[in-house]
Amino acid sequence: MAQKTCPSCGAPVDPNRSACPNCRKILAAKNPLTLYIVIGILIVVVVVIVAVLLMNPVQGPGPVTPIVSAITVQPTSVGASIQPQPTCFIDITPSRASSSIIQLHVISTSCSSGEITGLQVSINGANKGTLGTSPGASATFDAPASSSIVVTAKFANGAESVVYQNPAL
Repeated sequence: MAQKTCPSCGAPVDPNRSACPNCRKILAAKNPLTLYIVIGILIVVVVVIVAVLLMNPVQGPGPVTPIVSAITVQPTSVGASIQPQPTCFIDITPSRASSSIIQLHVISTSCSSGEITGLQVSINGANKGTLGTSPGASATFDAPASSSIVVTAKFANGAESVVYQNPAL
């Protein structure tokens, strides 16, 4: 069996001894499992980090999702009856033509012909015009970056509803 050397004085030491015969320094016994324990702890740490990352993915920049609300404005004249909100929907999507121009597209609608009388477009609270009511209709508007865009549908029964709203496009 090969002899080991004392880390303190460098004298040769029998591998079965626990102290140096020259300087009487107590020698630490090596545990053969130490390497395996360290590797096991590293594997557990990596697994925990991966699990945390998978449960809470980092959200990077992605497509802007429009915020659609169901605000209904009823007629305000005295004696007017409150009209029920139509149950049809209108799907509108925006696209940026440049940093100051936005284009709105009517993608689809479940409303019957004549049920919608108009789509009013407001940008940053100012009335900017109208958008066609049929699928495929589109219009271009001046809208600086981070503009708040609201499209309100006016229905034949007098009801109004916000069908598209994006607070920061």
